[in-house]
This record gives sequence, structure tokens and C-alpha cells, in this order.
Amino acid sequence: MIKLRHKILLSSLLMVFCLHSYANTPSTKTLAHIKMNINQQPIIIALFDNSASRQLLNQLPLSLALSDFARTEKIAYLPNKLILQETPLAKTTQSDFTYYASWGNLALLYKGYGQANGVYALGTIVSGKEQLAALKQNITVTLERMD
Repeated sequence: MIKLRHKILLSSLLMVFCLHSYANTPSTKTLAHIKMNINQQPIIIALFDNSASRQLLNQLPLSLALSDFARTEKIAYLPNKLILQETPLAKTTQSDFTYYASWGNLALLYKGYGQANGVYALGTIVSGKEQLAALKQNITVTLERMD
């Protein structure tokens, strides 16, 4: 009887822990879709519903200079820094469209996902990673809302 009570108690505690962990998982719900064109090919990005993504959306359309960084990502500096309150770190939410707080830049990762300290999850690249990877020179693009 005591063993049964311990099993029930342990099961209940495990269930509460799992529900708490699920409830605190950062949102990957899509807020909106944005795009940029590279060589007349669209790069489509789904923005996560968080505070920094909403701020970015309010700045659009934006003309941005994209450059390569470490042959893994394209970066672009924003005219206004994003406030990161209630924005998940990229290491807790799989994200390849990120914001690096220390430098104030967007990072579009075409190899892997953001894992460094200070990298925040803004969204995910839906299509066009191959265009980013193939791009060898710096380019100016317009980031704009789709929907």
C-alpha cells in the first residue's frame, strides 16, 4: 500500500513538473511572415510572437546591408536596437532568424541555429536558406512584411 502511494505521489509530481515545463516553453507561434529578395528570389521568414519580433515588425519596411559572418550566417545592423523583454534566448528555442544583443544585429543563420550567449530567437527561415548560403558578396535588401 505504501509503495502504491509513493508511485502515485511520484507520478503526480512528474506530471506537475512536465506541465510547468511545457507552460514555460517560449512561444514559436507565428506572429507574421516577412521577406527579403536576393537576386529576385524571396527569403521568407516566420516571425515568432514575442516582444522583439513585434518591435522589428513595427520598423518595417527596412533597407538593410547584409554581410557574411563566419560562413554560417548573414548579418545586418538595425537602425534601432530591440528591447528583449519576454524574448527567448535562441539556445532555448530553435531559431535561425535571430538578434545578437551585444552588437545590435540581425543574424540569418544558414548553417545551424543560434546558440551563443546574447542571441535571441526572433523566428525561423521558412525558405531561401540556399540563397543565403550561395551569396558571396555584401548586398542591400529590403525587409518587408508579407501579411
